[in-house]
Amino acid sequence: MGENQKREKMEEKISVVILCGGKSTRMGQDKAELCLNGKTFLSRLEENLEQADEILLSVQEKTDHPESKRKHVPDQFQGCGPLAGVHAAMEYCKNAVLFVVSCDSPFVDFEIAKKLLPYLTEHVDAVIPVDQSGKKHVLCALYRREIRSLIGKHLKAGDFKVQHVLDEIRVCYVAVERLTDEDYKFLNINTPQEYMRMIEQKKMIEHRKKNEIKIPIYSIVAYSGTGKTTFLEKLIPELKKRGLRVAVVKHDAHAFEIDREGKDSYRMTKAGADVTGLISSEKAVLMENRPVDFEQMVRKIENVDVILTEGYKYGKWPKIMLYREAAGKPFAVDPKECMAVVSDVDIPGCTKRYHLDDAKGVAEFLVRRIRSLT
Repeated sequence: MGENQKREKMEEKISVVILCGGKSTRMGQDKAELCLNGKTFLSRLEENLEQADEILLSVQEKTDHPESKRKHVPDQFQGCGPLAGVHAAMEYCKNAVLFVVSCDSPFVDFEIAKKLLPYLTEHVDAVIPVDQSGKKHVLCALYRREIRSLIGKHLKAGDFKVQHVLDEIRVCYVAVERLTDEDYKFLNINTPQEYMRMIEQKKMIEHRKKNEIKIPIYSIVAYSGTGKTTFLEKLIPELKKRGLRVAVVKHDAHAFEIDREGKDSYRMTKAGADVTGLISSEKAVLMENRPVDFEQMVRKIENVDVILTEGYKYGKWPKIMLYREAAGKPFAVDPKECMAVVSDVDIPGCTKRYHLDDAKGVAEFLVRRIRSLT
């Protein structure tokens, strides 16, 4: 695609349909009306997508969701699932490109649509995000309006599967990480358990913000002998090249001694000082000679952009796990609990994987994460 074509593609107008016509069987209540921080999922999506040229609501009845001023579009094929909602929206939308969003994905925003658009070339009918687990986000995707007749054909035949339509058209699948570093944007809330878990996570985030450690903390976790220290030796210079000031805190499961016998500070510690310090023109250290909570300790760290911990695999901070197959040891934590995995082999269930030699890639990933917090 030439530069002019790319520019035209970026300027192409997009219609949006928010699918609100489902039965919400697993949830037991209308998912569009679920609340997060005082706003319904529907109202959050309308705000997130307001840059769109047009927003439609796919509904069972035109009287549904009267609080929304968007155009309500009822299904022509009632009770036939989300495919019927897409079909109805394609009849009413004024643009040739339709961004389909399900009401159970309250974090989707219009930036995703804009990043998908360049992939919708003249030889493509739909652009579908796909994550590293292989899940296709068919209800957070771009579709050409011209495939409406094909969708109608499937619906008339009693075939309501979106995938069956995709099997007959030209599809471009795009990795989620190409679209956003914020994986939660593709989160679907389908059950009461998922909804409550999301609420608890939000409460925890808000609690941390009130008592937050301002500097982001990331834990590099692995079993001993995997190469955490070696990897950090490569990662720290890459972060420094990108202008970050870095602090590293190592977790030691055993007692350790920094001071040496005979030194003045050692004698002061032995005499009972709770805190001893060494300060020179080039470096300084304060030693707490008593049990100290980790958070209490890191609050004393100032004038850095990121704190990395070597260890703390049971801590609450986002984790990057190292795994080396030759080490012959199991995963330090569940890969699904990690924001990234650094390994020399593929890891099932991880959303982002970097090779053990790719300290540069991990540094760029961390920089993006840190900048998104500011």
